[in-house]
Amino acid sequence: MTETPKLTEAAESAENPEPQCSCVLLLDTSGSLPQCVVCSETNQRENNEDSFQVFSFVPAIGQSPVVVLAVADGMGGHAYGEHVSREALRKVSLSLFEQLTVEPSLNCLNILPPLDEERLAQALLSALEQANAQVQRMVKANQWGKAGSTIVVAAILHNTAVVANLGDSPLFHYQACSGQLRKVTQDHTVADVLLRAGMITPEMARYHEGRSQLEFYLGGATLPKEPPVYHVALAPGDLLLLCTDGVTGSLLHEQVAAILTESRDDLKGMAERLIQASRQAGETDNQTLILWRHDAKEQSRPGDEPTAKEKSPASAEGKPVEEV
Repeated sequence: MTETPKLTEAAESAENPEPQCSCVLLLDTSGSLPQCVVCSETNQRENNEDSFQVFSFVPAIGQSPVVVLAVADGMGGHAYGEHVSREALRKVSLSLFEQLTVEPSLNCLNILPPLDEERLAQALLSALEQANAQVQRMVKANQWGKAGSTIVVAAILHNTAVVANLGDSPLFHYQACSGQLRKVTQDHTVADVLLRAGMITPEMARYHEGRSQLEFYLGGATLPKEPPVYHVALAPGDLLLLCTDGVTGSLLHEQVAAILTESRDDLKGMAERLIQASRQAGETDNQTLILWRHDAKEQSRPGDEPTAKEKSPASAEGKPVEEV
């Protein structure tokens, strides 16, 4: 994967600098269109505290691959955020591989059973717990005071994405057949807690001082009592958008939906328009996003059928999470 070029000093001073996106070398079955695009920009901050990761692994010989997409945002204003976000993704990826590939195959003389959604969800939760403990140890050992990171990760198996998150880095699901956009994850911010309790309106939540105050994050003292895991059924052409709050935090849900609808075949153009629209709305934070187009032929085996319903802790029956 080619490293995203940094903006020059002249470009940084421009009113609306043109974001530069790098395409991950994953193609659809035609071999012509990028299946995944990544964009990471410093924007108007001194350094980029975001990290991202895109990779795949095969749990066992003869089994279907798991594609992992992840974004982490080192906590703004806190020291060493870029180191924390990078370490968080490293620990999560290593934990997933160890749990799903190394441990099951070690000294095993039997054919391993196929990986399913529930095992994948359990592995994601365990990976978050291990990453949280690792970040805590890292911060303490380096005497960094208070530091942490958000995280959102999607593990795609066949036609299902198993998603987990901590903090306010969201994941959106765009359904190609209906043209509808749904915010899958739930933000762990003070403003979102007040919104879910009915104490403030969605419009008030957009400007509430608690919108940037995290209730849960990697490196925090506690994790949510209710597992922050979601199952998303994917159809051919569906899009997943994982990003930091610097991409969508200043945009209305309808604005994001319109950008994804306008040019579904142009992932790179979509990413650039999201970044540009956010900057035009006054966003100054780091901006990192992953756009993934689902190709069912690539992810499925013969006989595979999507069985997951889009569900979340806030909506067990797959109803949309209320947008902020």
